[in-house]
Amino acid sequence: MLSAREAATSLYGAYRLARFDARGMTYFETSLAGFWRSFYAAVIVAPVFAVLLAMRYAAGGEATDEVRFASVEAIAYVIAWVAFPLVMVSLARLLDREERYLGYIVAYNWASVLQNGLYLPLVMLGMAGVIPAETVGPLSLVVLSLILVYGWFIAKVALDVGAGTAVALVGLDLALSVVIDIVASSML
Repeated sequence: MLSAREAATSLYGAYRLARFDARGMTYFETSLAGFWRSFYAAVIVAPVFAVLLAMRYAAGGEATDEVRFASVEAIAYVIAWVAFPLVMVSLARLLDREERYLGYIVAYNWASVLQNGLYLPLVMLGMAGVIPAETVGPLSLVVLSLILVYGWFIAKVALDVGAGTAVALVGLDLALSVVIDIVASSML
């Protein structure tokens, strides 16, 4: 079970990494147990994501019933949280970074809380009309760029790989996310 102390310490580590401080890695529990507990990050993000989905459904843009919508989105959410870590098992072996895999995924998962904490409220404020539509697009692009650079730094530091390899891993993560979103959308 995840303790509040471990969650707070891990989020602080993610914050330190967001400030491009490689010492942020020292705040994570990188054991196998810590690896599994890092997936609690998905539980932390889920309520905000659920509110966003409810807003999107209420806006009337979906042509399917709410049970199907919720089911497809819930499955896509779980797949989105496990797809990249599963792919990384083989890639870590290929990159000869197996010993760094657990730490990387732990940092990656906890960083996702910060990333979603920045991106989801922006989208929700845009949907609610609090932020004008013409401002949301450019702001989203800036936030996405920051998230990609953050992911690059985490891959570079946690896996101890070169800049190009880190770019490729971030690109793969983004591509997987896009594919999952496209497949989920096609099912609605």
